[in-house]
Amino acid sequence: MIKLNQVTPTYGDATAGYEVILDKEYTVKELLDTVISNKDEWGTFYVKGGSKCDDARGNCKSKLKEEDLDKKVISVTGRVGWSNMDYTVFISNAELI
Repeated sequence: MIKLNQVTPTYGDATAGYEVILDKEYTVKELLDTVISNKDEWGTFYVKGGSKCDDARGNCKSKLKEEDLDKKVISVTGRVGWSNMDYTVFISNAELI
């Protein structure tokens, strides 16, 4: 299970930045499967330096690149607002900015 830790104030549009705390090591595919299993939220799952998946309540409307799926997740940030949750996933070969 992943946990969220709010790291910015809540802005006027009801969004806030979050640190995503992982409970174990994940590959991109494992984390994506965990994220989209939550049917109560929607948003975008970005792989930093890679591809993205637009999630609509458990159904990806676009696909991640095959070469991104087996990469090790280093860290994750999020932006939450209402039921929208956007994840930015930093992977083992992505430049951390």
